[in-house]
Amino acid sequence: MDLRYSHSKIKNTLQTIPVWTLVLVIPILLISLLPQSSQAQRKVTILKADSIRGGNFQGQRIQKIIGNVHLQGQNMEMYCDSAYQFTNKSKIRAFGNIQINTESEKIWADSLTYFTDVDFSELRGRVIIEADSTTLFGNSVDYRFSTRIAHFIDKIRLEDQRGTLLADSGYYYRRADSAKFRGHVQIADSLQYLEGDSLFSNRDTKYYELYGKVYGNDQKNESMIQGDYLESDSTGRKLLEGNAWLQNFESDTTDTTQADTTHIQANIIRSIKHQSQTDTSTTVRGFENVRIWSSSFSAVGDTTTYTDSTNTFEIWSNAKSWHEQVQLTGPYILAKIKNGDIDSLKSYPRPFSVQQDTSLNRLNQITGDTLHANFNEGTLRQIYVFGNAKLLRYTKNKKGQPDGAIDLTAPDIRIFFKNGQLKKMNAIGTVDGSYLPESEQTANRRLNGFSWNPDLRPERPKKKMKRRFPPISDDIFFPLPQRYIEHLKEEHPESKWLPISTSKSIQKSN
Repeated sequence: MDLRYSHSKIKNTLQTIPVWTLVLVIPILLISLLPQSSQAQRKVTILKADSIRGGNFQGQRIQKIIGNVHLQGQNMEMYCDSAYQFTNKSKIRAFGNIQINTESEKIWADSLTYFTDVDFSELRGRVIIEADSTTLFGNSVDYRFSTRIAHFIDKIRLEDQRGTLLADSGYYYRRADSAKFRGHVQIADSLQYLEGDSLFSNRDTKYYELYGKVYGNDQKNESMIQGDYLESDSTGRKLLEGNAWLQNFESDTTDTTQADTTHIQANIIRSIKHQSQTDTSTTVRGFENVRIWSSSFSAVGDTTTYTDSTNTFEIWSNAKSWHEQVQLTGPYILAKIKNGDIDSLKSYPRPFSVQQDTSLNRLNQITGDTLHANFNEGTLRQIYVFGNAKLLRYTKNKKGQPDGAIDLTAPDIRIFFKNGQLKKMNAIGTVDGSYLPESEQTANRRLNGFSWNPDLRPERPKKKMKRRFPPISDDIFFPLPQRYIEHLKEEHPESKWLPISTSKSIQKSN
């Protein structure tokens, strides 16, 4: 064929086509060359590379991009040592010293598989994600740039200004600032430590749920906790469920496992921190099978409330308390603690108090409408029963042997003690009483409402609270990538992650 003839024929033909036809045809040709979906528009442009050549990888056609690679996507830029762009797939694989920059985060990794059509990436080996004031570390992370959801498949370490979090795996939802972590979960700052088997949290609202063998040590509030589930929010409310155990300790000792002043155990413990201008107290409530122990006071009941501003315990329903050899039983008991010792007790209606006299092997008893007991540095000072008071008090002769009992009824009865021993007794109002001579019947006499249950008395927990997991290390679980170290030098020269030699040289140059 004569090429000159062909060219001339084409030229003549084009000259005969109306202009309006060309106006329609050209846009159609342009449209046919553009991607047909928004997903397909996520193209990656090669901005820089030492070499580009074709090849095959695992039977698939690729474009090999080698050396000092710099790529640009729709919402990101990437630097790496090399990359494979799959010719017939929306897929890119990158290798070596990877750094990804977006408007809101920076990411480092050893290798990457990026699916451009769905904006999804598989990051592997020494993965670091830095966003705002939060830095996350992991070995294997799946990340979607559009939704900002990261799935940490193998280990996670989260660092921010509030502290450190460790777990075996989990999800981090950056937009919602929420997280789900599983396996060996540890949270720590300079004064607080928590651990459990799994965690859900929203850091913006300071809400979190911790599951499975929860343990916590709060040096700030001088307390330790243990249970099956912990829930907390920004109001200061805390809910501890399942074998719940709260232990307070003294602030003037470093051995918090030994210096325990008070233990509260229950099925549920709820703590509320009041944050008004006039009330900054904390109220702790215990529900179901409540047990309280301190060095001078212990109690059981169905429900309890502890208020730190008044240092008082309130116990309801099947309430019983013990001090030395005295048991108090009543529907409601109010106990005030002072300097770690019992200071006062109140109980109503119709409480019943039993004092065991071990020298006589007898049980002194008193009851009435209301009972008040006062103590001096933990030693019983007086008992005041008013309203239908009833007393059974055993006596002894000069040889200290049992010598009968006094059975007394009066509107009010007041008993004074010195060094724990009875000093004086006053009966106020119309008194009706009798002396009962020593006998087996007298020894076993019981007033109506008698209650004596030493077997129910809580003891100091034999097993001490202790953490299951080792302390959080200051070191990351992999050597830091070189590009990340260079980033720290430029953006965070005071970072604790910089090698010591590097940080010293930076300080000298400054």
